Amino acid sequence: MPYGVVQDMPGVSEQEYRQVEKHLGPDRPPGLLAHVAGPSAEGWRIINIWADEAAFRRFQSERLIRAAGLAAQEEGFDPAKAASFRSATVDGAEMPF
Repeated sequence: MPYGVVQDMPGVSEQEYRQVEKHLGPDRPPGLLAHVAGPSAEGWRIINIWADEAAFRRFQSERLIRAAGLAAQEEGFDPAKAASFRSATVDGAEMPF
């Protein structure tokens, strides 16, 4: 069942987003169906659609946490902003496909 994740990141810039992104690697994560990211009124927003929740959880534990940790060690990245991230999830029953 498709699984959507929306992340709102107040105060996060495109540069900080790209710092994490570069540590994720160039290959598309298994199970990722769609990825949209861009500026929002408050900072940065990411919307991902996954094949299922398990695919997202694998990506989160195997790649995302590591990438964010590596980015947090770089100049220009403020890891304190992560405390204010807000996430919402939507399961396939709420999606029209």
